Amino acid sequence: MAGAGLSPAAGQEAETKAKAFVPGTSYFDENGYIEYVAGNSPVIFTAPHGGSLTPEAIPARTAAACGPKTVTQTDLNTEDLARQIQQAFFAKTGKYPHVVINRLARSRLDANRDIGSAACGNPSAEQAWRDYHGFIDAAKADVLAEFGRGWYTDLHGHGHAVPRLELGYQLLDETLRHSDAELDAAPAYEQSASFRTFSEESPLSFSALLRGPTALGTYLADAGYPSVPSQQDPAPQVGEPYFTGGDPGYNTPRHACADGGRICGVQIETNYAGVRNTLTNRSNFATALADVYPKFLAQFGIRMEPKAQTPPTPSDEVIVDNLNSFNDPAKARFVTSGSWVDGNNSQSHGLNFRLLSNPSAGDTAEFRFYVPTPGSYAIDAWWPAQSGRSKNVVYQIHEGDGSTALAESVRDQRVDGARWNPFGVHHFGKAGWAKVVVSQSPGSTGSLAADAVRVTLTHLTPSEGVAVLAGLVGELPVNAGNAQSLNAKLDAASAQFGRGNVEAGKNQLGAFINQVTAFERAGSLSAEQARPVIAYAERVIRDAEQQAGQ
Repeated sequence: MAGAGLSPAAGQEAETKAKAFVPGTSYFDENGYIEYVAGNSPVIFTAPHGGSLTPEAIPARTAAACGPKTVTQTDLNTEDLARQIQQAFFAKTGKYPHVVINRLARSRLDANRDIGSAACGNPSAEQAWRDYHGFIDAAKADVLAEFGRGWYTDLHGHGHAVPRLELGYQLLDETLRHSDAELDAAPAYEQSASFRTFSEESPLSFSALLRGPTALGTYLADAGYPSVPSQQDPAPQVGEPYFTGGDPGYNTPRHACADGGRICGVQIETNYAGVRNTLTNRSNFATALADVYPKFLAQFGIRMEPKAQTPPTPSDEVIVDNLNSFNDPAKARFVTSGSWVDGNNSQSHGLNFRLLSNPSAGDTAEFRFYVPTPGSYAIDAWWPAQSGRSKNVVYQIHEGDGSTALAESVRDQRVDGARWNPFGVHHFGKAGWAKVVVSQSPGSTGSLAADAVRVTLTHLTPSEGVAVLAGLVGELPVNAGNAQSLNAKLDAASAQFGRGNVEAGKNQLGAFINQVTAFERAGSLSAEQARPVIAYAERVIRDAEQQAGQ
C-alpha cells in the first residue's frame, strides 16, 4: 500500500479532507504513529491496542501518572487482524473497508480512552490521539456522504477463560441476563445500546436484533466462532468476565450511534486461540467476518453487495494459495483436515505455508480451483523444501469433489523447493470445481508442506480442440441422429483446420455452436449441459484465430 503524510485533526478539518483519500491507500500522521487505510464501503474497523511502537518522545504510561486503572497490555495480533479483515472484505465485495490503526504500543497511547487517560498529558501522545480519532471522523464523514449510514467496529483481544467472541453493545452482563421479554419491555435498554438508531427503525424486536436468528453473534456462531450475546449463548454467566464496549472504553460510545447518529456499531473482543494466534486463523476469521457482515447489515439498510463473480476467462492463470485471504473465492479455495499449523521460511510462495509435522491417515490439504470451461490445464505446485520433509508426498488431481483422480504423483519435498514444479497437462471435461489433494504416502515419515498450486489453460491446436469437443458430444443426452449431425460438423471442421483453411473450420464450428444453442432453446439440452460445450467451441475458435495470426 502506498503511504502519504497527512495529519487531519478531529472534527471539521478531518471531514473536509475525507474526499482526498484514495480507497485502499494508507495515510499516516506526521510521525507515522497512526495509519488510516482509506475505504469506499459503509464499514469502518479500528484497532486501538495492537501497536508496537515505543518512541522515546512518548514515555511509558504508568498507574502513578495516569491513574490506578491504567492498562498497558497489548491486544496481541489485532493490528494484523485488522489488515486481514481489510483484505477479506475487498476479496468478498470488491470494496475496501475503512481501517484506522494505532501503531503505538498501548504503553505509550491507549486510543480507547479519553485523551487524559490515553496520553497522560504527553503532547506527542495527545496529538496522536487527536489524529487517531480525526481519521475515524474522516472515515465516518465519507461513509455518511456516500451511503447515508454505516457500521463501526472496534477490534480488541481478550484473555478470558471462555474462548468466544465478546460483542460489546454498551450493555452490562447483568442486562444481558434479562429475558427477551424483559429487554423489550424496558426502552432504556435499547436506548443505551450501540445500535439503537437502527433498532428503533427495525420491525424486529430489540432482543431479536441483539441475539435472535439474524443477530451478529448468531451469524458468527453459525460460522464457527462462538459469540456472546447470540442465540446460542444469550449472556455471560454470573462471574464470567465480559467486555461491554462501554465505560471505561471510549471508542464505541463516541463513534457508534452517538447522539442518534447513523453510524452505529459494536466492540468485538476476540479470543486468542482459533482467532488471533496464527496468521491462518486471523485470515480465516477475517473471511468469516466478510461473509457475515453483508447479511447482518442488510437488515439495517446497509448494503454490501458481493463482488460480481464472473467466471474467469479461459486464458486466466489461477494460483491457489494456502491463505484464503489471498484467493479470489470465485476461483480458488484452500481447506485442510488434520492438525496443520502455520510455517514460514524464505522459500514460501507468499506470506507463509501450511505445515503438518506428524501426518496421519486422512490428513489432507486441498487446493480447490474453478474450471471455467472444459479444456486442458497445466498443473504446478510450490513447496518450501527442507531436510525433514517427507520424500513420499502424494499429489492427486481430481476433476471434481468425490471424483476419481485424473492423475496421481509422488514427490520428494526435501528437494525442489521455492519453484513451480510441473505435474503435467490434464484434460478437464466439464466446468466446475476441481482440486489437487496433498497427503502422506502410507508408511512414510517426515513432515508435509502445503503452499500453493498454479493452474494454467494450455492452448491446443484447432484439431486437438475439435477432438475434445467430440468427446463432449459423446456425453450429451441427445439421440443418435442429433449426435451424428453434431459430429459431422466437427469432422468437417477438423478436416478444414488440417488443410490450413482456418475460416472454413471456424464456419463449421459456428454451425456446431448454432445447433447446440438450438437444442438448448428447444429444451433438448439444459443450460448446464449446453453452455460448457458452447464455451469450449468458442475457445477453439479463438485459439485458431490466435495461432493463425488473425
